[in-house]
Amino acid sequence: MHRSTTLIGAVALVFLLFKVLRFTTLGYTFNDMYAFLQMSYSWLDGRPFMYDNIWGFHHRIHNYYTVLLWGPLCYVAGAYGFFLVQALLLGLSYAVLNERLAREVPPWVRYGLLVAVLLGPVSFWLNDHPNIGWHTELTYLPAAILFALALTGTRLWPKLLSGLAVVLVKEDGAVLAALIHLAYSGIQFVRRQPARSLLWWLGSRSFWLIAVGWSLVFLAGMWWISFKNNFAEPRLRMALQLVADHIATWNFWKQMLTLMAQTALLLVPVPALLLYWQWVNRIRKQGNVWLLYGAGIAVLTALNFVQSAHYYGQPLFHLVALTWPPRFVLLWAFSVAFLILFATGFAPLLKPDQGKSPWLVMAVLFLIQIPILYGTRPDFPTLKDWAATLRGRFGTDKNSIWLHPDDLAVVQCLAGQLPAHSSVLAFDYLVPYFHRHYGIWPTGNELKPADMAIIPNADPQGLRTAPGFPKTYRQIPLKAYTVYVAPAYEAIARSCLR
Repeated sequence: MHRSTTLIGAVALVFLLFKVLRFTTLGYTFNDMYAFLQMSYSWLDGRPFMYDNIWGFHHRIHNYYTVLLWGPLCYVAGAYGFFLVQALLLGLSYAVLNERLAREVPPWVRYGLLVAVLLGPVSFWLNDHPNIGWHTELTYLPAAILFALALTGTRLWPKLLSGLAVVLVKEDGAVLAALIHLAYSGIQFVRRQPARSLLWWLGSRSFWLIAVGWSLVFLAGMWWISFKNNFAEPRLRMALQLVADHIATWNFWKQMLTLMAQTALLLVPVPALLLYWQWVNRIRKQGNVWLLYGAGIAVLTALNFVQSAHYYGQPLFHLVALTWPPRFVLLWAFSVAFLILFATGFAPLLKPDQGKSPWLVMAVLFLIQIPILYGTRPDFPTLKDWAATLRGRFGTDKNSIWLHPDDLAVVQCLAGQLPAHSSVLAFDYLVPYFHRHYGIWPTGNELKPADMAIIPNADPQGLRTAPGFPKTYRQIPLKAYTVYVAPAYEAIARSCLR
């Protein structure tokens, strides 16, 4: 094992500790991660399969099946289970990639991919997932890395397992897997027959077997979603209808084109690194390689375009559209896989030593990502927020009125004493403390009323009128909050006031 692989393991550990620090300083208060927690282990509690208190029967909306693998761990560890899974998957995929590239390509190529792309600011932002913390789609990145590596090997079972892992993340995983597989086939064609047009490849048997095979997998996944919904109108059709309704309006295109431009900026390190590899190694007649990469990015951008349209018109549309981590990760995972396939496919043509220039290029590509992130993602934390997190303090976006130390001490006690997996309706700032419980949001999809509610006295979110509010309760005042607790848990609540 190379020393750099040990370093990758250390980086994964530091990243895990960072995620925990972000979580404990209330950096992840939005509801998505908590929905995934509930759907991952609802079946262990005798609740409906993949049910969460936010969206209800979530398995009818998406094919989120790998999340079930993490359910037993999350049942015990809550959100920390997701962070551990994320760090392990990233560490494993990066380590396997590093060991493989160490055997096949020059060090400067390997470090370029690792430092400028996989350990760069964009990858960090993507896996941090500001405000939310975790989405199952983030596992596309390690799964895509392992799938690309498996395709370049000779054994069948790694290809099957890694391809299955990509597909079971979500229904659009079949599209990502298809594009990675086609990129592998296309790069092999270009490597062996550089003078021929890609039209020869498009007419080949291998192309059609890959394209048709993965298309059938994708269609099967979409049919399965329709079947689960009794063939009612699917989200895809609703999204396409929204596109049709707004396609002739300037405001729609203004926002979409802006988001596509921001997506292109976030991707800059990948084509820049690919271009540098080609230029340094004097690999000529590479137009076909760029066509392959561009086609993959175009398909995934179109896919994200349609998925984003489903949220058009909402106040935070710009944050959950094309550049949102769960969507952008499709393009990033494909791009990383493409770089892997290119490096391994053209390994015999890569020059062994290039002196100091690759390190300069790596540094430039690394540093340029920071202003790109600040220019494209308003949720990327400010320097003050980063400093606050590293000191274990709350971010500047948090109102100190709702973070009184006496209140938080009671809340932490309640989270520790209230039986795990009971139901809690809590203000946003307090949600992370109850990550081992079934949180309730005012969406009307709670399976049962809350056993406890903790609501600000001013109640800016109107939680007292939420459907999940306790039916009968005892009222306990704090400084900025009021605790409403079901009689069965009153003794526990009052014990935390002593």
